Formats: sequence, structure tokens, C-alpha cells
Amino acid sequence: MKVLPVVCVVMGLLFAACTKTEMKPETNIVSASSNDNISIVRKRSNLLISHSWIYQGFYFHYIDKQRKGDPQYVRGASNNVINLNDTKYIFSKNGTFVEYDGGYTYPGTWKFTDTTASLLILDYQYWKDNDSIQVLNNSHCNYTAPMGYHSKSYAELIPAL
Repeated sequence: MKVLPVVCVVMGLLFAACTKTEMKPETNIVSASSNDNISIVRKRSNLLISHSWIYQGFYFHYIDKQRKGDPQYVRGASNNVINLNDTKYIFSKNGTFVEYDGGYTYPGTWKFTDTTASLLILDYQYWKDNDSIQVLNNSHCNYTAPMGYHSKSYAELIPAL
């Protein structure tokens, strides 16, 4: 018979510990996060349109920052596989861009597709590039892009003078 009072006390303690309390979500955290994301996209967009960009380097089979892959082009090198000396990108605030490449002009539209502005979509007339931004500041725009099924290319862009 001593078990019944003990069970009643334990059940009473559990019931008291499990009572609901009113908690309101903090709406400022959500809006601050949204504002931060908008600010990141705006800042990265402004960096992208701040000047035209030229290639510093271009690599196949990217692994990581220390192992960029097989160099296809390095500005100033004499043994480049491809010639990107005259290739230039000009991005506009209205979401358009033009790639000038060896006398050819490739217009398109650009946009960041995520709230951290780390995925840049370049939509040309006949193809689309999905570029993952690695570095974007006033002096570098470095990104990777899918290349084939299991590989990536790596591009290093610098401001055109």
C-alpha cells in the first residue's frame, strides 16, 4: 500500500514539470536574417558590377584551393592550352552581362540563385553556366563550374585595367 502514495507523488511531479508555458517566437531574428541575406546579395552584386573582369587563370579537374587542377590558361604564361588573353566579362546592374571572347560577343543574363549569393547563374542564349563562387571581392572573382559528370573547372577572374 505504500507504493500507491509514492506513485501519486511521482505522477504529480511529472504533471507539474510538464505544464505548458506560453512562448512567443522572436520575429526579429527572422527579419534580421532576411535583411542580412538581402545585404549579402546586394553587396556581392555590387562587387560583380563594379568593373569588368578578365581571366587570371582557368583550370580543369579542380580539387580544392591548394590543388586547382590542370592549368589551361594562366595570364602571362607561354604554354597556355587555350588563349583567354582578350576574354572579358562586363556585368550590368539590370541583370545582363556580355562576354567578349576573341572578337565574338556573348550576351546573357545573370543572377544569384541563393540567399548567400554563392551560386551565380550565367544564362546565355544557348547554354547556362552554374558557377559556385569561391571568392568574390574587389580584386578577385573565383568560381568553380561543373565539367562533365564528376569534375569541375576553376576560374580566377581579376579586374580589367
